[in-house]
Amino acid sequence: MHVARIRRTGPAAAFVIALLGISSCTREPTVALPSVTNFIAAVLLASDPNVKGTLVAGQPPNLGSTGGLTIVAPPAVINGGSAQVQVSRATAFQTVIVLVTGRPDYYVLNLPAAQTSADLILTLSTTLNGGFQWAYGVGDNTASVGSYTAASVSFIPVLSGDVQVSVSWDSPADVDLHLVEPGAEEIYYGSTASAAGGVLDLDSNAACFSDGPRNENITYPSVTPPSGTYTVRVDYWDSCAAAQTKYVVTVLVRGKAPQTYTGTFTGTGDA
Repeated sequence: MHVARIRRTGPAAAFVIALLGISSCTREPTVALPSVTNFIAAVLLASDPNVKGTLVAGQPPNLGSTGGLTIVAPPAVINGGSAQVQVSRATAFQTVIVLVTGRPDYYVLNLPAAQTSADLILTLSTTLNGGFQWAYGVGDNTASVGSYTAASVSFIPVLSGDVQVSVSWDSPADVDLHLVEPGAEEIYYGSTASAAGGVLDLDSNAACFSDGPRNENITYPSVTPPSGTYTVRVDYWDSCAAAQTKYVVTVLVRGKAPQTYTGTFTGTGDA
């Protein structure tokens, strides 16, 4: 399936997606800890999705003496979704390291130029199945990374399938995810399941009731999705008094790399 961005109009955004032997040794085997990739599938720069984090095997660089890093990140994530994370420091940096505490491997993202703040998009693994602690470090390069700043993240399980579409946002606003199938049937809060087997299994902040997830998810958990072109819409139903709302849409098609789309809503919304 092909993924392409289309024009956003009014208080809504829209996108289109087109669809060895066994050893006799009795010694207990060494159990390897899950890699960072069991938690985070990709890291990229929000302002330029072509700038991607590189996965590095092994343990992260030793800590330097500099610190003062501030992290703004969501407290909860879903499997297969994405999170917006801002890292900032009073002094400029050009390298960002992202890791999961106590797990091997890490991501290195090199910024195009030194800056004091960077907005990242982290896509979570579809196999994520529990909360964890992620940590961030910045420096001029990997040899100058200062103290890591860590934060705990809770996990909200959602369904997944051959096609999974989700949205996350960063304010108390009521944001609604819509998916229009090739046959024109629409999945959204008013019609949470389609005849083809698609379901909206997570709805958040309905009517400005701030319930915590700030994520919505639509997928096909037990069937093969119909072939054809799908339209994804993100509707700004109510700002719930938020001055602005940043969102990220994640489109997962089995066998393909995740696709993410970002944007910002302003105004009062539809309500």
